[in-house]
Amino acid sequence: MAPPEGMSPLEYLTAIEAIKQLKARYFYGYDHKDWAFWRDQVWAPDGRLEVPEMGQDIAPREAMIEWVIERSMKQVSVHHGHTPIIEITSPTTATGIWAMEDRIYRDRDHPDYKDAARILGFGHYRERYVKLDIGWRILSTRLTRLRTIYERVF
Repeated sequence: MAPPEGMSPLEYLTAIEAIKQLKARYFYGYDHKDWAFWRDQVWAPDGRLEVPEMGQDIAPREAMIEWVIERSMKQVSVHHGHTPIIEITSPTTATGIWAMEDRIYRDRDHPDYKDAARILGFGHYRERYVKLDIGWRILSTRLTRLRTIYERVF
């Protein structure tokens, strides 16, 4: 794919690599529950998270992060992202699709433990990115799973 108008090939490739690093920060911040890092290094201020299987479409960033913190307490998560399809649509906008796998291990006193103690999910993140003065950030992400394995341990 050719760079959009106004971008050199080097700027184009640099943007793609910066977005890959951004998604790595997403996974790292989430799995380590480093919410300040996740907020400041990953999300645009008007960031949005969609999780259709849970009936969630949350924005702006602060409300979304509070929801994620609540859902992530008393659990360990491991996220992997693979084979990104990144399209730079302008010098300051881009889209991406990432194949993903997540593993979630919940403590017995997690609010959703009754639904499942362990979850193994496979699917995709569909994202929009924006380049701000501080670098590339996620504007929106939509998580859809193709397969989810729930294990109940009582």
